Amino acid sequence: MRPRPAVSVLAVLFVALTAAGSADAVSCTVPTDAGCATVQAALNQAVAGDTVSVNAGIYFEKINFPASGGSSGGYITLQGAPAHAAILDGTNVAGSDMVLIDSRSYVKLVGFEIRNNLKVNDGSGVRILGSASHIEIRDNVVHDVRGKSAMGITVYGTQPASISDLIIDGNEIYDCEPANSETLTLNGNVELFEVTNNFVHDVNNIGIDFIGGERDIQPDTTKVARNGVCRGNRVYRARSNYGGGFAGAIYVDGGRDIVIERNVTAESDLGLEVGAENAGVDAQSIVVRDNILHHNDKAGLVFGGYAGNVGRVNNCSFLNNTLFDNDTLGEGFGELWVQFAANNVVRNNLFVSAQSVVLRSEDGNVNNRLDYNLWRSSAGMPTFVWKNIEYNGLAAFEAGSGQDGHGLSSDPQFVSPATANFHLRSTSPAVNAGDPAFTPGLGETDFDGASRLVGGRVDVGADEITCGDNIVDVGETCDDGNLTDCDGCDSNCTPSNTCGNFIRCGGEQCDDGNTANGDCCSAVCTFEAAASTCDDGDLCTNLDQCDGAGTCSGVAAPATTCRAPTAPLKASVQLRDRLKDALDSLSWRWTKGQLTTSADFGDPLHSTSYALCLYDQSANPQPRLEVAVPPGGSCSARPCWKATSSGFRYASRKGSSSGVRSIVLAQGTDGKARVTFGAKGTRLPLPALGFSPTVSVQLRNSKGGCWGASYSTPSKNDTTQFRAKSD
Repeated sequence: MRPRPAVSVLAVLFVALTAAGSADAVSCTVPTDAGCATVQAALNQAVAGDTVSVNAGIYFEKINFPASGGSSGGYITLQGAPAHAAILDGTNVAGSDMVLIDSRSYVKLVGFEIRNNLKVNDGSGVRILGSASHIEIRDNVVHDVRGKSAMGITVYGTQPASISDLIIDGNEIYDCEPANSETLTLNGNVELFEVTNNFVHDVNNIGIDFIGGERDIQPDTTKVARNGVCRGNRVYRARSNYGGGFAGAIYVDGGRDIVIERNVTAESDLGLEVGAENAGVDAQSIVVRDNILHHNDKAGLVFGGYAGNVGRVNNCSFLNNTLFDNDTLGEGFGELWVQFAANNVVRNNLFVSAQSVVLRSEDGNVNNRLDYNLWRSSAGMPTFVWKNIEYNGLAAFEAGSGQDGHGLSSDPQFVSPATANFHLRSTSPAVNAGDPAFTPGLGETDFDGASRLVGGRVDVGADEITCGDNIVDVGETCDDGNLTDCDGCDSNCTPSNTCGNFIRCGGEQCDDGNTANGDCCSAVCTFEAAASTCDDGDLCTNLDQCDGAGTCSGVAAPATTCRAPTAPLKASVQLRDRLKDALDSLSWRWTKGQLTTSADFGDPLHSTSYALCLYDQSANPQPRLEVAVPPGGSCSARPCWKATSSGFRYASRKGSSSGVRSIVLAQGTDGKARVTFGAKGTRLPLPALGFSPTVSVQLRNSKGGCWGASYSTPSKNDTTQFRAKSD
């Protein structure tokens, strides 16, 4: 016997409304009143214009809409009690779908909690099938749909006539198991839709999907999900449990003519993907704009078919999106990953990465065009892989690929990326740096809903800074209608005389944008005393001190305290400058070294940076050679740094942006520690050889660690080679 609702007084109230708007109420109390013992029983009586209002309680039912409303008579509406207090629970109830709408039009489902659709094989919390029009699924909470292909909200346009005029708005979907399918999906002959303001999270495959070309759903492959909008949704932690994990938080698979705007994705396999899995069906005319994609596992934005034997992505636009610290696993897919795709535009986007690789493009990249984007890698010089060729730095990428001729490579100056506040400061280089020919699309705004074009030229990224419009927008603490500093509200819409707002006013001697001591501008925006300790950010300088006027600088000389090698073996160094720069090389071996623990090496996988520094006794600027190695990063789609049983190892087959190929850091007691460093190729910044002994080579890290050796009697020292063993 099916369980009864688990509250003492539960009611389904059925209100019959005429098309003219007059009403005769017919109330039904569950379970006593005849004809309204269940939600389904009440819904069975509803006709066009009727609303079935379901009172608070738990209803162990799986229901369907048996009839359509009508364009003249109005919708049939199933309305849950406020605060999702009307609960449809599938525990021990037979059937694949909690709510089924099969070829029914002019119907609404509003305000329910829908849960516990368990042990299903191809089932949904809400499923819409066939052909229909004017369906609204609003403000429902769907969770604990469990099994295989256990989906949240599913729309399958299976008939020659479409499902159209569809609204899916304000729903929350979580703790579902859609793999190998999708959580919220529109598949097949579905058009004229709005998927807006939904929150999808903690699911084991794709979050939101728009599909075309799956012939078991729609045999006519021209009838794909199309002519719709995906706006204002949030998708977090959509991760696939198969195939290595490549679920898109938001995914277009063979759809066309869709606008995807003002969404946020995070902590998913892929932030947002436009692809085409079915051969002969291409994703076309997709506009991806004004979205924020951050901290996703493998890549931020992906477009293209995944292989040569599937579909392509053609004639799509990727505009004014903000991407931050994606590829958190360091697998080398970058913030932007381009696959089999042609004639697409990537413009006015802001790409910021904690990894070195910011862009990866291999096979199938045809006539795609990038321009006016801002690129930043906190791991050092950004690396671009374009058509299988690696470029280090934006200038090299622009010169070698012919792409992004108006691109930028600088700090975008977000308000607070640590709290996912990706609004721009007024001093950001992204302000008014977008394509001067840009015009907003119909109805387009920035991520906050503010004007997309302020100041005569669009800003790069999802935020359009609007300081000076006399409106206090998100991220602003004041706005006095102008961009004048020190008049009470500064040009970055922060109060004047606020230490740490980047703008020096009143009695401030300096303002470096923070309230930290130890950087030569104190927590109260006064100069720190001359000779006070600071950090100039250069690992090859020592004794960094403030100059008393806000500047930190150090002495470019060998560190006086540095772990040394022990006898009898000597630490060796060799540099070669060949006629072909690709053969230039550096090798340094520091063996039988002084006591070193693994902790002394810090955490190069995530936070500790390194630099190899070479000094001599000449008058040339010192150091003569500096080779920086940032933490983390990806090398040939694998982490550059790896932990070993004795310490850490760095390996890059193609070489880093400074040509580094290998580093070994091995802990040990006195006489047992070992460090090796190897670099090669055109990116190795070799100085002119022919040093003035004594030469010192030191490997330093950002934790203050130093391993070094000096060389006073080299065996080879000319313009082509330097070779020596330590004293």
